[in-house]
Formats: sequence, structure tokens, C-alpha cells
Amino acid sequence: MACFGRSSTNDMTYNNVFEDKSTRRSFVMKVCTITAFMLLATTGVMAIFVTNDDAKLWLLKHWYLAIVALCIQMVILMMVCYCPFLFRKKPINYILLTIFVAAESITLSFITMRYLPSQVLMAFGYTCLLVAALALFARFAPCDFTGCGPYLLVLFLVMLIMGIVMIFYRTHVMLCIYCSLGILVYSVYLVVDIQMMIGGTHKNQYSEEDYVLASLSIYIDVVHLFLYILMLIGLLDN
Repeated sequence: MACFGRSSTNDMTYNNVFEDKSTRRSFVMKVCTITAFMLLATTGVMAIFVTNDDAKLWLLKHWYLAIVALCIQMVILMMVCYCPFLFRKKPINYILLTIFVAAESITLSFITMRYLPSQVLMAFGYTCLLVAALALFARFAPCDFTGCGPYLLVLFLVMLIMGIVMIFYRTHVMLCIYCSLGILVYSVYLVVDIQMMIGGTHKNQYSEEDYVLASLSIYIDVVHLFLYILMLIGLLDN
């Protein structure tokens, strides 16, 4: 979601928002705290459906909830694109964030309950290690990735085309390549979003009122990383 950052070279008003380093640190801490609560909530809901057979049967019986949840996510993401100001106003931003996390948790649970608990736990561990490594890289890397939006868009379109092709022609090798590409793309997205959150000398940055947008962006990146890692583990195990 690099489109929600502002250029520090063109927007002098924005450039002065984070002159105080303590304000930037408070912003980063706020984003990290919100993101952590979102991920904990999703992990808790997902754990119930992965480990409890009765919960699995209930969700399978009410399979339409996953479709409703997916539609809710699409609507909220469209609101992010066309009405970002809603995510800068309290309490609307927190309400939309809560609804999105609930919908994402249902969708993620519906997907993960197809896998063994050991596979889900392994994917969770690998995701934690990868996110920690990417966060350190984003913080200390001398290069600025926040201007890579066009290249990320090209990679995303390649993934989209591959996904359409695999509807008609699917092989084990193509699925492995697709999952690996997904991990690569969302790893770069995560680095971009973290650098936009950190700010400083980076070209594009989140403004002070964009803490919900920043949290939502990082949350989506982490969730997709987990999904692609889980899919890859499932393919390799099979």
C-alpha cells in the first residue's frame, strides 16, 4: 500500500510532522502494538478451528461464512483505495479494522483447517523467523525500497496471470513456483511497508494519522506470507 505514503521531498508539511524523533518512535510503537493485537486475534481464532474438530465441522457446515468474510475484506480494501480518509478518523478506523480482522480470521481459518496442525505450526514458526529477518533488513538496509511500487505491481500482475493459468493447467512444480513467487513478492511488500513506517530518509513515508493504514498493510503482508509458506509446506509434504 505504498500509494498511501507521502513523498518527503515534495510535501514540506508532511516532512515537518516527524521532525521530533520521539513522535516517530511513538508512531512506530503504536503501529507495532496494533499489528501485534491483530495478529494475536487472528492466531487465536485460527488455532480454535485448526485444533478443534467440532469447530471444523461447524465452519464446514456454515461454509458460506468464508465467502461473506472474503466479500467484506474486498469491500474494506476498496475503501482503503478510494476512501483512505475513513481510516484516519476515530472511531471509524478502529471499527473498520476490527471488522477486517474478524473477516480475515474466518477466511484464514477456513483455509488452514485443511492442513495438519503440525504443518500450520511449522508455517507459523517459519513466518515469525522470516518477518523478524525482514524487519531487521528493512531497518538497517542502506537501500530504499519505498520507490519500488511499479516493480512490485509488475510482480503482482505476474502472480495474477500465473494464478489464472493454474486454474486450467496445474502441476506440482508450477504450484511450488507460484508459492515461492508469492513469498518473494510479499516479503518485498513487507520491507516497503516497514520502511514507510520507519520513515527518516526514505522517499515515501506514512504520515502521523496513518497508523491504522500502516498496521493494516503490515498485517496483510504477514498473513499472506504465512499462507504462501503454509501452501509450500503442504506441497512439499505431499
